[in-house]
Amino acid sequence: MFITTTLPLTEVWNTSFDGMVLLNEFGEIKSLNRSASRLFSSSPSSLVGISIFEVIPSEEFQKAFQSGKDQTGLSISLGTQHFISNLTSLPAGRGLEGYLLTLKNITHIQQLQQQLQQMNETRQLYDIILDHIEEGICMVDQQGKVIFYNRKMGEIHTLEPEAVRDKRVEDVWSVDEGTSTLLTALKTGRTLNQRETHFITNGKAVTTLTRTIPLTLGTKKAGALEISKDITEQKQLTETIHLLQNQHPQDTSSVSQTTRQNNTRFSFEHIIYTSAIMKQTIEQARRAARSNSSVLIVGETGTGKELFAQSIHNESPRKHSPFIAQNCAALPESLLEGILFGTTVGSFTGAVNKAGLFEQAHGGTLLLDEINSMSIDLQAKLLRVLQEKEVQRLGSSKLINIDVRVIASMNEDPLEAIQNNKLREDLYYRLGVVNLIISPLRRRKEDIPILIDYFINKHASSLGVQVTGIDEDVLLFFMNYHWPGNVRQLEHTIEGALNLIYEETHITAEHLPPAIKSKMMQHAQQTASFDIPLLYTGNMPEQVEKLERAMIQQALKQAKGNITKASEQLGISRQNLNYKLRKYHSLI
Repeated sequence: MFITTTLPLTEVWNTSFDGMVLLNEFGEIKSLNRSASRLFSSSPSSLVGISIFEVIPSEEFQKAFQSGKDQTGLSISLGTQHFISNLTSLPAGRGLEGYLLTLKNITHIQQLQQQLQQMNETRQLYDIILDHIEEGICMVDQQGKVIFYNRKMGEIHTLEPEAVRDKRVEDVWSVDEGTSTLLTALKTGRTLNQRETHFITNGKAVTTLTRTIPLTLGTKKAGALEISKDITEQKQLTETIHLLQNQHPQDTSSVSQTTRQNNTRFSFEHIIYTSAIMKQTIEQARRAARSNSSVLIVGETGTGKELFAQSIHNESPRKHSPFIAQNCAALPESLLEGILFGTTVGSFTGAVNKAGLFEQAHGGTLLLDEINSMSIDLQAKLLRVLQEKEVQRLGSSKLINIDVRVIASMNEDPLEAIQNNKLREDLYYRLGVVNLIISPLRRRKEDIPILIDYFINKHASSLGVQVTGIDEDVLLFFMNYHWPGNVRQLEHTIEGALNLIYEETHITAEHLPPAIKSKMMQHAQQTASFDIPLLYTGNMPEQVEKLERAMIQQALKQAKGNITKASEQLGISRQNLNYKLRKYHSLI
């Protein structure tokens, strides 16, 4: 029998933040304090006499109650609220037989724990991000203890981050407030900007740019942050470029006075060809040379793009002025910008007052090779220079008028480069006032025999050998080979073969580089079933015609009459193959 009694601590009972409920042995509510009634959103009078299991529908709580034992730390959820409950049996007698249920609301605590967990995960994520950037970062608290030290800073100082964190600056490095930039910034509250530091680590000279910043939260000092950038390679590269730019080209008796003045070696007379397509390209280039318009030269690697650029310059009214060439893929963007537009003292570490290539080429021609390798941002700056005909050195506000003809070259289709975001469309239209397309060697194979003779004559005398030509089987292979490196690869192949000549008068397969020789053997196996024998009689055009007929016949045979596949195998367009088929109509 449950006996209701008057508690001497009624006020404490009702003012407690924890919910308290008196239950009889059957789980019926006999009394509850104000916190419990607010929890159940009902008045005490409406709750007295009902089962606690109606307001706390928890199987786990019901099992705990039915066990008849005291329970602590029971987890109970009511809607979005979470509680820790204790169930304590009351001693028999004194009219208090039954149980006391206490409910402590931990919803806010759980929310704080979740927020703390999220903050820890976010901090770990930031740590990972900062560990992957290319600047070294070190952070100390207001006592000078290292609280963050990323991977890059460890690489600069050759220290493991874990061996530095949570240690005082003085314990890691032999410094004090007078020599430590972090401690100085922490003490004075001043930012130390862009200081260049040189030191030796593991026998290697290292140069860094360092910025140290005091950190505050409101008006309270929170610590200091140091950011270091390793510029060792950049500084060495800058010094090398400045050294090269200050060197004068060597004067040799084998070049003309014009060549010595404008740094060129080639003119149109140096282009060796017999093909009609090359003749047409040269004629277009000669016409373009008369104007000051920009020229875009498109051609695969080794086709002779710079040869054309120099020839255009030497045929133009600018031939007595400088010709300067710059490979845009050879330098990082930060250096290339300074090389093109010039620098002023203070624009970056080690910078001097230096004219850029646009200024140096004033009155002449500037060749920008592999323009598609230049970053899109730098292309935008280049476009402005071309439009305004003014250049502004890095770190300077002064505009300098320039008179430069720009010739650009690239080794891929411009429209594909635009589509692949490698070339700005507006820059393409600005540069491509005149477009020159240099055909690859595989599409003008009639040039191969004359190029072979030229390269033999060019290199044989300097190597001290007497060579008059190449074997017929080597010529056959050369005419059928696709030459991915174009004319440059052909020249290197001939020069390499001449280096292996002793007393022979002809280049044979034994003199070819291993890679070419291997390709030649594969080709010999494929062409072993030629139905039409080749008779090398008559003049050169007749030989080329016979070889061309045989190659077309073989390609059609292997492609089973499919003209598209045969043209791909021959390395020529389908239209060109159709033309040749009409020319050699007896083949089909």
